[in-house]
Amino acid sequence: MDEFKKEHNIYPMNKLHYKAYIITTLLDITFLASAQYNTLNPKYEMRGVWVATVANIDWPSQAGLSEKEQKQEALSIITHAKKLGLNTIFLQVRPASDVLYHSKLEPWSSVLTGHAGQSPKYDPLEYWIQEAHNQGLELHAWINPYRASMNLEDELPQKHPFHTTPKMFVEYGNKLYYNPAEPASKAHINKVVKELVSNYAIDGIHMDDYFYPYPIKNKVFPDSISFEQYGKATYTDINTWRRENVNQAILAIQKTIKDVKPWVQFGISPFGVWRNKKDDPRGSDSNAGTTNYDGLHADILLWMENKWIDYVAPQLYWGTSHPIANYTKLANWWNDNHYEIPVYIGHGIYKIGNDKPDWQDSNQLPFQLNSVRHYQNLNGSIFFSYKHFNRELQGLQDSLQTNFYKSKAITPHIESNKTRNTITIKKLKAGGRKIKWKVNKVHKNTPTKYIIYMYKGLDAFNPDDPKYIRDICYQTNYKLPKKSTSLTENYIIRVAALNAYNTEGALSKPVQVSY
Repeated sequence: MDEFKKEHNIYPMNKLHYKAYIITTLLDITFLASAQYNTLNPKYEMRGVWVATVANIDWPSQAGLSEKEQKQEALSIITHAKKLGLNTIFLQVRPASDVLYHSKLEPWSSVLTGHAGQSPKYDPLEYWIQEAHNQGLELHAWINPYRASMNLEDELPQKHPFHTTPKMFVEYGNKLYYNPAEPASKAHINKVVKELVSNYAIDGIHMDDYFYPYPIKNKVFPDSISFEQYGKATYTDINTWRRENVNQAILAIQKTIKDVKPWVQFGISPFGVWRNKKDDPRGSDSNAGTTNYDGLHADILLWMENKWIDYVAPQLYWGTSHPIANYTKLANWWNDNHYEIPVYIGHGIYKIGNDKPDWQDSNQLPFQLNSVRHYQNLNGSIFFSYKHFNRELQGLQDSLQTNFYKSKAITPHIESNKTRNTITIKKLKAGGRKIKWKVNKVHKNTPTKYIIYMYKGLDAFNPDDPKYIRDICYQTNYKLPKKSTSLTENYIIRVAALNAYNTEGALSKPVQVSY
């Protein structure tokens, strides 16, 4: 997922490819044209952004900033995300066996202080969670399971697991990796997840597309000894065995999360092509040189089918005219292969404005966003990566605020239709701009969010219509904005609780506020 990695540029597209493909994909694109400006806001929709910390891509802007400067940058990102209408931040907290939180298992990341293993004197993840929740945003902790260093020349601090259990690791290319076949590797990664879920009020654990590493030409991943030791007696094919190694890791992580905090979501953001149709009749109409199943040994469909994950966010970082991996065809494929779990589309906003025809077209991203809403089984969008929201994106930021994300939305949850919400709002009061309420007894370790509904007295209020959502918060009090041209009358306020699975409870009695 890292912006600098070359694997996402599957093949270059020349002008002849582009002109020919426009003709062959015209019918595929036309069926969505009627939905191009149909931007009715759904009440439940993922609206996320990836905040990458590896190599200081998004945050902190550079290593060695003071605690105050790091916090200022973090708060600026959270505030901006809220302003854009987003509802979820995917913060990379473990780029390569280095962490941005207090851990007994792994060392502090060098992206914070410039020195691997050196404490920043505060807990970055705790701060991000607190400030994100203060603004009603979910925060999912994004980790990389197998990458153990970004470069073999990197100094590994004393706390790095390599020093105590070197058998867990292998070298491939210029990086160090946890060997997915080693039982000790599986156990360690599971402990990492347990520590995160146990100690932090995160809303999700998130993994991207790095499982077995992207294949390097003329280099074989060095696990032949492990295959002899652990796999050959059962498996005739090393690739089937590799996939099973990852399958077992995913299943174990899912069990750990649900045993500790069953409401914490577990999601994967895979490379956008599971398999090509030429290799598998279930595959997509694509011709990717690398695929999840064959190259990264990640059988995403199996995990979805077995409900080992709570959502999937395929990275469809291509345009609608790409001849090898076409956005429209792949979005259609993921819509058809949803296995009744939420599917969020990953959009590559970092490509906007580059020299490819699709990305010079100001309608490319609006079209993609509309396509997500057109498909019945696609449930939202995630953008890679945050820093690009700070540059000119052909008007995308304005479109999000005034059109696509004009109304608030609740993040979907796979369990939202399976759990009963018994949380009731009591004693809702309004005093000036501040409203507060109490709730019936809720388990102290179970997170609860609240929806603030606001409407005029003569409105035909309908809680299913998101235009009436003023905000979403994690506290039992809320301060309305100061008087402005948009808020000048008397309003009715009602509140409903969202339980840990984002199931909405009963509406409170109404109270009136005056502007």
